[in-house]
Amino acid sequence: MRRNKLLFLITIFLFSCQDKKNEEASQFTGKWKLIEMGKYLVAGKCEGEIDDEEYRGLKSKGFTLTLEFKNDGTGTETTTGPDARTETFSWTEIGETICIKNSCAPFEMAANQLSFRVNFQEEAYCEDEDFNITGDDNKRACESASTSNTWVPAQCNTERYRKEMD
Repeated sequence: MRRNKLLFLITIFLFSCQDKKNEEASQFTGKWKLIEMGKYLVAGKCEGEIDDEEYRGLKSKGFTLTLEFKNDGTGTETTTGPDARTETFSWTEIGETICIKNSCAPFEMAANQLSFRVNFQEEAYCEDEDFNITGDDNKRACESASTSNTWVPAQCNTERYRKEMD
């Protein structure tokens, strides 16, 4: 009888620990495949229509990108196609921000948690003929400072991933 009680208590303990591990798992844990990549057509706005021409070109050459997030804060990025590679990374999730390889960005997780989107906002800047960024903060000042300067408008790049089901 005593042995049965002990087995029962051990079983309950094991299942309660397993449930706790499952509760602590991030919504990102698992494999995610890149399904959309591009830049928004309206400069500097992270909304609206997306120009994905470059991504479609890469896909036609066999490009795929998969991220695997592990619960211990590590992950693996696997790329196929012309520049195939696999590399490891560390990641964290803080509220509605995800940090991968020390680069952080806000994310939008779908309600069903089967896809998420990350937008990368790039500020406008002025570039000189040697591709150095100048201190000019608007198009007029940039182009007035030198005829060889180029004003690069703000843009928003986006990536969308879908969870892979095992």
